[in-house]
Amino acid sequence: MDPNRARKQNQAPAAALRALLMTYFSDAELQTLAHDLGVDYEALPGQAKSTKVIQLIQTAARQGKIVDLVELGRAERPHLDWNVVGVAAATGPQQFLFVPDEGGPVLAGSPDRALRIGIVLGALMMFLLACGFSGGLLAGQIVRVTLNPVQPEPDSLERVNIKIGDQQFTPQGAGVSFAGALQMLNSLPAGMPFAIQVDNVQATTLADELIKARPDAPVSDPHLRFLASSQISANVRVGRLGNRRVVLAYTARAEGGRIVITPVAAWVNLIEIPNTTFGWFPLPQSAQDEATRWVQAELDAAAGGFWFSDVSVEEDCLTIAGARR
Repeated sequence: MDPNRARKQNQAPAAALRALLMTYFSDAELQTLAHDLGVDYEALPGQAKSTKVIQLIQTAARQGKIVDLVELGRAERPHLDWNVVGVAAATGPQQFLFVPDEGGPVLAGSPDRALRIGIVLGALMMFLLACGFSGGLLAGQIVRVTLNPVQPEPDSLERVNIKIGDQQFTPQGAGVSFAGALQMLNSLPAGMPFAIQVDNVQATTLADELIKARPDAPVSDPHLRFLASSQISANVRVGRLGNRRVVLAYTARAEGGRIVITPVAAWVNLIEIPNTTFGWFPLPQSAQDEATRWVQAELDAAAGGFWFSDVSVEEDCLTIAGARR
């Protein structure tokens, strides 16, 4: 085998992506890729093409757009082999946060230089481990309750707790299904008050059905919990992050007749060790904003015919009160 070809096949994904962009794309084409990615190419640090490429890859990785960058490149040069970098971008986007330059082997040079590099790399590794451990500690209160995720159960929607005017329907009494409750709410006269309650399993089931019906949903595999801290915890997989598991915490309130959600915290699991809070890092703001915008838009679309007066979150219980517009 050609030794140069073998060396390229053994490159780290970040170095392989840098080589593809450096070799097969002009400066003008790189500017177009950056524009399509939502990145200001001219604002990237450095003047040389090699520096711009490295900064473009690292910026895409920080913003959760590394998969998009690979797919844009693949679309422009489909005859090239993008498989290695494509798989790495989807399964380990953090690998692209550091892009080696085009110089020789990192330990080439004097023994003193190699020793200094070794010390720096060791310190960096300890820092990353500390971040993973401390991140797990900080995220622990929210993440820990989702380690045993709530599973959707379609049968849970057969009987829900709903009050319309003075008439109460409970799972233990004159029960009504969630579909039946929606029909009742949609047929209410304007101004008729109502209140409906859902628990963790019912909310998870509803979210799961909604997401499966929407191919464009940015998240999948949802597991919802209503916490005693009056927060809503959503454990989901985010497509833009290679389907990494993410935990988002929200508060919800009624404001101007709408249900408004506000993000409190968001964490992404980059290590995927089961049943532990180790390895959770703060979620990139772009991914958090995208998920929040999508959820808020879905809430507004589904609730346009109602005026909401109160949203209450307790442990394993969400209560929404309002009236028909």
